[in-house]
Amino acid sequence: MSVTDGTPQTDRGTAAPAGAAERDAADRRLAPVLHDLVAGRSPGHKELAELAAAARADGVQPAFDPQGPAAGPAALAAERAALLPQVWEPFAAWWRSYFPGSDPTGAPLADLWRLYLPLAQWIVRAKRTRRPGELFVIGFNGSPGAGKTVLTSAVAAVLDRLLDPVAEGRAIARSGDDWYLPRSAREPLRARGWDPGVPGVTNRSLPGTHDMDWLLRNLRELEHSTADSRLLLGNFDKKADDQPEAAFPVHGKVGVLLFDLWFAGAETAVDPLAQPEGLRRRVAEHLPAWGPVFARMDALWAYQWPSFEQMVTEREAQERLVEARHGRRGLTPDGIRAFMAYMTEQSWDWRTTSPIPPDRVVTFRAWRDSGHRVIAVRKGARAA
Repeated sequence: MSVTDGTPQTDRGTAAPAGAAERDAADRRLAPVLHDLVAGRSPGHKELAELAAAARADGVQPAFDPQGPAAGPAALAAERAALLPQVWEPFAAWWRSYFPGSDPTGAPLADLWRLYLPLAQWIVRAKRTRRPGELFVIGFNGSPGAGKTVLTSAVAAVLDRLLDPVAEGRAIARSGDDWYLPRSAREPLRARGWDPGVPGVTNRSLPGTHDMDWLLRNLRELEHSTADSRLLLGNFDKKADDQPEAAFPVHGKVGVLLFDLWFAGAETAVDPLAQPEGLRRRVAEHLPAWGPVFARMDALWAYQWPSFEQMVTEREAQERLVEARHGRRGLTPDGIRAFMAYMTEQSWDWRTTSPIPPDRVVTFRAWRDSGHRVIAVRKGARAA
């Protein structure tokens, strides 16, 4: 990333080390084999060899592979092939519920094979090694509209078939957005700088607009959850721009929390006085409150950030999805541009503060194509 006069430049979207065309060609070759697997047909030596060869050449799968002599491509392909039929139906059911009106047969089997299942397997291995019987937390950083919520929700659906529900608990996907302050508590903040400057545009999103006491309390409750737990988590309604009366209920033991937040893992040890008076100082003042949340993350996924214009385009696509799911959108195109400028250009110095996490805390770094599909994943410094 580079900055000019404190403004993030487009080289945040550094080209991915692999291309979409190669991925699509591999997906077409593997489609018959994957469909046979979900239909319950056992793979032969030829099919397993084909899956293993494709995995070696893939830009995504190797990042999640375990180390050691028993973890060769053929063994990993056989293990994943055995799991695929078990996770396909719950994954496809989730996909149809999340994307209403979509082709009922159109859930992305190739993405399940290449991304969602391997990432879920990595999480299970990491949890069993580092937090057996405890809560494993993985954070997800990425620009607004990057696809964090779709990724975490999809992986949660897969994890629930891989985890032991009694000994390990279930997986839940929640966004930091769910703990926004209610509108009545955020409106007075406009006078202190939390204001996009356009009438009708929400002032949520930045540090200082979340109910941190509630979030930290929920994290403690999740850590101590049992089979008899009944928890009430944040449940912000973006359409209404407010906290609803009903919180999000979670019953039973939770073993994995997939937590997405657009500035997850950001550097929190910053000096507010290094910022001029105004919104950038306000953000720097509230970043340290996120330190305990980020420190509790056992792993961090970070999407490569695109240019500002691409973020606006992706946020518009997100609004169209909201409209398809709920009947109306939350922001107009002009409102989106104002909101995105407020979130990124007006609120961070980019020399001393940034929503992008430093390399040292990143476990996986991911690149996407223009269709929001992940085309490459590389291990970060934290995974080394």
